[in-house]
Amino acid sequence: MSELLGVTTGLVVWRIRKTPDDAIYGPVDAGTLKEWANSAQVAPQDMIDESDDNWRPATQIDFLEMFWMVKLPPSDEPYGPTTIGTLREFIQEGLINEKTLATHAKTLQSLPIAALFAALEFEKKRSLKRPPKEAMKSTASLAVEMAKDQRIRQLEEDLKDLRREHESLTHRYRQLSLQLQEGTKSAAVKR
Repeated sequence: MSELLGVTTGLVVWRIRKTPDDAIYGPVDAGTLKEWANSAQVAPQDMIDESDDNWRPATQIDFLEMFWMVKLPPSDEPYGPTTIGTLREFIQEGLINEKTLATHAKTLQSLPIAALFAALEFEKKRSLKRPPKEAMKSTASLAVEMAKDQRIRQLEEDLKDLRREHESLTHRYRQLSLQLQEGTKSAAVKR
């Protein structure tokens, strides 16, 4: 009945076939399917059907945003691509930590999960202010930019510290030079 409803109203309904038991869940709307993916309920090897018995790997369904690969300890077994939500679930379960590297399946950019989460928060905060051209940047690109900006800020702080140290050493050098000159003058007068 729901498939018939989907055809008559133009609504696309989705089903998921879980691996390895081939259990089928659905039909559900795209929003529900995305919620499932973000709550670690859709695995990379699961198959998805778009109301037409044309099953495709979940990772090929773009709106699910299954882009991230990680290595699961203890054997460093690769897992993914999966969603940001799944990575959050993995952290909560203690399977990975915020230092674990996540690699974008398409761009192959890698960064620590903490940096990825920070980039997402940053992107969310500035999404209303972002120019249209910048809106097309991927989360991984934004994370890399943020990491670069953070590194630049750190290098600027390091440079300030080095300048202060240089000024201090220069001042000390001048004091010692003056003392040496005074000592040399005193020795010359005594001769």
